[in-house]
Amino acid sequence: MSADHENPSGRHSPRGGRGWQDLAGSWGRTGQAAATRGRPGSPCPAGKAEMPPAHCWAPAEGDATFTGQPAQDVLALRGVTLTQLIIAINVLEPGLSLHLDGDGGLGFNDPSGAKSRFSGSLTIRGATLRFAGVTTIILV
Repeated sequence: MSADHENPSGRHSPRGGRGWQDLAGSWGRTGQAAATRGRPGSPCPAGKAEMPPAHCWAPAEGDATFTGQPAQDVLALRGVTLTQLIIAINVLEPGLSLHLDGDGGLGFNDPSGAKSRFSGSLTIRGATLRFAGVTTIILV
């Protein structure tokens, strides 16, 4: 040990220093860790989109299924980049075109340009999410 670290606990330090617990405080502790981890299809904290997501999914949670309902058709993906999403998404309805919303949401428009519900799947890092009746996907 060097002379600078004679007292690793920080007690009775000649410089009046505090222990690492005092300095760290609550770093990394939000008090809501269980709510943000969740299970596949679990409620998600509000993201950047105007409409709050109905469910969250992350590849680390494994395979899951989500079925959107009216006013609950926004799906949030955690730990997924836009590039991963675009590469992995498989949409079942033919003729839809990808649309990025101004608020960060991703959706599909029908040939007339109207926002459309879509169904399909995506596989990222070996985990598959199957979804139906979704209007918007957001990345959180």
